[in-house]
Amino acid sequence: MEKWNKIIDLKSDAASYEVINDRILSDMTIGGANLIILVTAIIIACVGLNLNSTAVIIGAMLVSPLMGNILAAGYGMATYDTDFIRKALINMVFHVVFAILAASVYFFISPLTGTTDELLARTSPTLWDVLIALAGGIAGAIGNTRTEKSNVIPGVAIATALMPPLCTAGYGIAGGHVDFFFGAMYLFFINAFFIALSAFLVFKILGIPLHGNIHEAHFRKQRIILIVMGLLITVPSLYFANKTVQDSLKDRQVRIFLSEKMEFEKTGVVSYSLQDNILRVDLVGDALSDEEIEGLQHTLNSYPQLQKVRLSIIQGKESLDLDEVRQLIKNSKENYDRNVSLMYANKGDQDSNGAIIKRLNKEAPILFPEVQLIRGGSLRSIEKNTDSFKSDKFAVDVLVASPLSTSDVERLKNWIQGQVELPVILTVQLINSPDDFYGNGVNAGNKE
Repeated sequence: MEKWNKIIDLKSDAASYEVINDRILSDMTIGGANLIILVTAIIIACVGLNLNSTAVIIGAMLVSPLMGNILAAGYGMATYDTDFIRKALINMVFHVVFAILAASVYFFISPLTGTTDELLARTSPTLWDVLIALAGGIAGAIGNTRTEKSNVIPGVAIATALMPPLCTAGYGIAGGHVDFFFGAMYLFFINAFFIALSAFLVFKILGIPLHGNIHEAHFRKQRIILIVMGLLITVPSLYFANKTVQDSLKDRQVRIFLSEKMEFEKTGVVSYSLQDNILRVDLVGDALSDEEIEGLQHTLNSYPQLQKVRLSIIQGKESLDLDEVRQLIKNSKENYDRNVSLMYANKGDQDSNGAIIKRLNKEAPILFPEVQLIRGGSLRSIEKNTDSFKSDKFAVDVLVASPLSTSDVERLKNWIQGQVELPVILTVQLINSPDDFYGNGVNAGNKE
């Protein structure tokens, strides 16, 4: 037992209480070098998020000074020094507000307005973020209390990722995306609280002296506050964690279904998307019969996570060889993954419209050979109470070489709607008609 106590002993190589106190004080300053470092961290994080560069974001984590004030708050709680806690929190609030405002300015003037995967990753915190923050806070507090500062601090900074959520919140403000702002701030709050909590526990284990004589009632009050706050912060993350697991299982079963049940000799899957319990699958090659589609629907619903999912199939008429089908599957899935985030936050933005229209023009002729050109964009309206703009419909003008049947028009509309994730206003026009004459691209008499 004594051997194990020596192995996990935190006090043997700990610095003196005076040294620890001085370190905490030096790391929680606002001005001077810390402010300059904060500015550089903001710039690096914003650029990394904007360019979807993980390496650049890691650089921002390494230079971020935010950890100092959070550890200081944990230190203040451990010593029951109210003034120390207040000072640490004031400094942290200043850093947080400064970082968000600076990030908002950056994203407002940045020509790159698309939502990246790195931005999206900071909007839905889960239970795993709680565990990371707890572990990171313990490691950070231990490293900061050694006789010689440990090299664990940079690793802790990377793991807990304090700066990227604040920059993501700035992105939310700049683009008017409320969900981004609140999701990112929730992630930061999770990180900050549980880092401070775990640091508090480490400082208590080290036996840091209390600041004056503290009444027992104060101890009980603090414990109750910490427990209640911990529960309030953790509960929403449990919901998001469960949702993440369910989405992952659902996506995995969709992939299994497509690979095992939708492999045909003369028909290939071009792309697919799953949203609102509707699995949209785009096919090329020989058309599937209604009986085959009904059988696929039944098979789809036999998967545990896909029992409520409805299968929607868009079938093209063009025959492709196997290599072409495989390449289309690869390209379309990559395009979908890359552009889903872009459409999610910027449906009404010019850059987003351009990306969507480009992709529609690339894929539509494969599914609908008559299509020659697609043009259009999202329609924006003003919300009465907020005076802010929102995208509520997507207008599309499709030029065709020959008239489409009404059933083809319906399939085309459904396909486009699945790509843009907005209600679609569709106009079909013959390509050789005057620009001011619309609506002659549909053969109403053809009901095939």
